[in-house]
Amino acid sequence: MDKLKAMRVFVEIADANSLTGAAKVLSMSLTSVVRSLAGLEENLGVRLFNRNTRKIVITDEGREYYQRCRTILSEIEDAESMLSERQAEPLGRVSVTAPVTFGKRHVAPKINAYLGKYPKMTVDLIFVDRTVDMLSEGIDIAVRIGRIGNHDLVARQLGKMRHVLCASPDFLASRVMIRSLEDIRNQPSIQLSALDHSDEWSFESNGEAVKMPLQSRLSTNQVDVALNACINGVGLCRFLHYQVIDAVKRGELCILLEDYEPRPLPVHLLYAPVKLQTKRLRSMTEWLTRSLQRDLELISSS
Repeated sequence: MDKLKAMRVFVEIADANSLTGAAKVLSMSLTSVVRSLAGLEENLGVRLFNRNTRKIVITDEGREYYQRCRTILSEIEDAESMLSERQAEPLGRVSVTAPVTFGKRHVAPKINAYLGKYPKMTVDLIFVDRTVDMLSEGIDIAVRIGRIGNHDLVARQLGKMRHVLCASPDFLASRVMIRSLEDIRNQPSIQLSALDHSDEWSFESNGEAVKMPLQSRLSTNQVDVALNACINGVGLCRFLHYQVIDAVKRGELCILLEDYEPRPLPVHLLYAPVKLQTKRLRSMTEWLTRSLQRDLELISSS
């Protein structure tokens, strides 16, 4: 059997979560797709999908094989792309991941503009609020906010992101003036668990870290939920600056205790060094670097 063709068919089935969807993408008949999958499963000796007349669900073995197939097919694309470096414009597929809210607000618009300029490019966008293992999951480029640790990836810093404390004008009008850290003690708060995992907030005072306990009335992992609650006066909440900049401009939220903010978090673009051997990866990293740096500069100056 043509193993590479079968792997491509398998990956498209997994991506589409549908035999019919894969057939459409690959311009193959449904019968050919079914035969390809059956032949691959027989060759491997495992079942890659559980399927009936109504749905198809990938198995645990299928998920593991999918990650390996994506990596292998990506390497083949890279090799082919290196041989066609004389092409006039980038060509091929790139996968990009970013945190959900930042991805929706800042990365997606940049990708849309990029695709408008380069019609031969295809992009897979994956927005998740977790640290993605780029190598095992076959991701080409990642936007990451926060510490990145030691790894074998190139880390290009795009800028920094403040961690800001906010409250609504109505909330502030009904309470004492908040001018120092002691003023927020015992005040009702909202915990955005995607950013703060403990029951206390960290601040800095005279270069020293200061911990303040939370009196949490609401805990959520969803930025929009926390943002709406804060605007509606449920309590104080801490956000990344980009998450609240529009609400602050509209007068719906106020940023508090700026002199006590912890150090800004770095924002990086991550990618494997070998990826820059391909024109499409170089093109995408340069595009995202330039455009996201401008966004971060605008946010930091607001």
